[in-house]
Amino acid sequence: MNARAPSPFAYEKDYEKRRKKMNQLKPILIEDFNEIKSPSSLQYSPDEKTLAFTLVQPDKENNKYSKNLWIMEENKEAVQLTSSGKDGDFIWEDDQTILFVSERSEKKDDLEEKTTFYRINIHGGEAKQAFSVSRPVSFFKKLSDGLYCMGIEENRNSLPLDVDEKLRKEEKDYHVIDEVPVWGNGRGFISGVRTCLYLYEEKTGTLKKLTSENFDTASVCVSDGSLLILGKEWENLIDETDSLLLYNIKEEKLTTLVEQKNLMISRAVFADGKIVMTATDGKPYGEGQYHDVYEYDETLQKPVKKVQANCLLGVDIMTDCQYSHGESLVVAKDGTIYAIAQHGYKDSIVSYKRDADGSYKENEACAWDGLVCEIASGKGKLSFAAMQANGFCEIYEYKDGTVTKKTSFNDAYRETHFISKAKHMPFVNKDGVTIDGWVLEPKDYDPSKSYQGVLEIHGGPRCTYGEVFFHEMQVWASKGWFVFFCNPRGSEGYGEAFADLRGKYGTIDYEDLMEFTDHVLAAYPQIDIAKICAAGGSYGGFMCNWIEGHTDRFAAIASQRSVSNWVSDFGCSEIGVTFDQNEILATPWNGMEKMWDCSPLKYACNAKTPILFIHSMNDYNCTLDQGIQMFTAVKFYGVPARMCLFEGENHGLSRNGKPLHRVRRLKEMTDWFEKYLTKERKN
Repeated sequence: MNARAPSPFAYEKDYEKRRKKMNQLKPILIEDFNEIKSPSSLQYSPDEKTLAFTLVQPDKENNKYSKNLWIMEENKEAVQLTSSGKDGDFIWEDDQTILFVSERSEKKDDLEEKTTFYRINIHGGEAKQAFSVSRPVSFFKKLSDGLYCMGIEENRNSLPLDVDEKLRKEEKDYHVIDEVPVWGNGRGFISGVRTCLYLYEEKTGTLKKLTSENFDTASVCVSDGSLLILGKEWENLIDETDSLLLYNIKEEKLTTLVEQKNLMISRAVFADGKIVMTATDGKPYGEGQYHDVYEYDETLQKPVKKVQANCLLGVDIMTDCQYSHGESLVVAKDGTIYAIAQHGYKDSIVSYKRDADGSYKENEACAWDGLVCEIASGKGKLSFAAMQANGFCEIYEYKDGTVTKKTSFNDAYRETHFISKAKHMPFVNKDGVTIDGWVLEPKDYDPSKSYQGVLEIHGGPRCTYGEVFFHEMQVWASKGWFVFFCNPRGSEGYGEAFADLRGKYGTIDYEDLMEFTDHVLAAYPQIDIAKICAAGGSYGGFMCNWIEGHTDRFAAIASQRSVSNWVSDFGCSEIGVTFDQNEILATPWNGMEKMWDCSPLKYACNAKTPILFIHSMNDYNCTLDQGIQMFTAVKFYGVPARMCLFEGENHGLSRNGKPLHRVRRLKEMTDWFEKYLTKERKN
């Protein structure tokens, strides 16, 4: 029997009564994201009775993010386990003990890359330092008492750790580049860098390398003395396909299960003695192709596709108030695979169970009205971090066909602040395609008054807007503006044909956005058509740049982390050679004209709308030059423009940038819109 999530508006049974008191609720302010808490990294103890997780919250005083460990024992409320605010990744060592990484006492010099581990008993006592590894550990798992596997980032172009410190300091002044991609978002220069897999023995403090020099480890699954290793081996130019390896701990033997030839593999897990993975050959939709479910056949020594996933596995619904790693998207439990799947603008948890004939059947285990961030399997139940419509991230439990909310970290904020309910406003476009869209009505909305409005455009493009809380939009709704947003063609969750925007950037997607704007303005004549703005980031930034050169219907535009020139992006972006070629269906050598035709920069000569550009200095996904080129062009043509650059930030500025930078970013956008929304526009 399927479990239906609680109504996303259960608290709104008396919504109309509450609506009369809306002016008593506090408006949502720019700095309010600092009050929002997000549980993440859900893991059950070995006996599957106690759930541990990390609670993340922005720390505006120290301009960073506070991270502490919490636990929730069976039939009990969640309790805080650590309080340093510096406690990160963790694993269960046994039913009572957690091993975790912390920077609580770290004072590193410029060259030190040490990772320090602590142990804590869940029933009391202070955390005690367990051991340190003189390397940067990105993930770790327990194999047996005192034996761990660790992902350690290495750069083959760097000097060894035992080289004279003076030489190592000199080495930091330059970078050796011998492959593509040159850099990675949030990581810096990554030419020659790989996440290598090691075995670490605590008793001796020794590390033993398992993977080859050029193998980049993506994930590891542990079961019954074996390691299932997903990653790719590459040199010179990154490979889009992946391989799957199996390491027998006792025999110390590494075997290749799936060769790196045809498949892009997203997940691999042990399931009831079998190996199951989600993967695609990219046909016919390229790297955006939905992944199928495969089972590795030991007899045939190859993966055998059992069932095609008719839904999208993963997390692509947009929000700016959730800090989950999103790593636990697929788990195995008692012969059943559970995965997060997206249908339209909502997620659900689906199950794949093997039948007697060996095939897998997909079923919806738990429906949901919002975003499911990650899942964890316990005894007779599943726990998951999720956001309901118009709500924040909390932990829920699915057991015996029923979903129960287990935490209330953000309830107090939700009950005391005005949250504009997302009004679903779908429409059928000129091509007969249904497009989902929404409107947030402004605080204290009075139908007899006139209002300003903002069109929001999501990134991706294979991402999705839904009905979950989006701080940026709610700030503007509290300010008294209409906010409207939709999922144009190219968005994720509506099938592969709908999401396929390859070679069509700036055409059908632009048409859908403009039609949706017309649809909203017709439904709400209270919105002054001369006082609407547009904002978007990443692909949304691309589309803002495109709008700049194709219409003057907006009073102002805010373009963030954008793309303006596909030709130069191909050689500068960390994903230029893969993403750009796949999406534009061209390279500078076989389709220069096509790339230029799809570039907003080509149409900058038509620019008229005042435009704000926001970029992060360390954004290697949509690189700084993309914003600068467009900024230079519109300035050249006499259009009012402003550019704000953020040091030390990357592509994720709006979601996980430093709190003070996030405040400044949103203030810049809000001030820019206010400046032009209050002006009378010339016809």
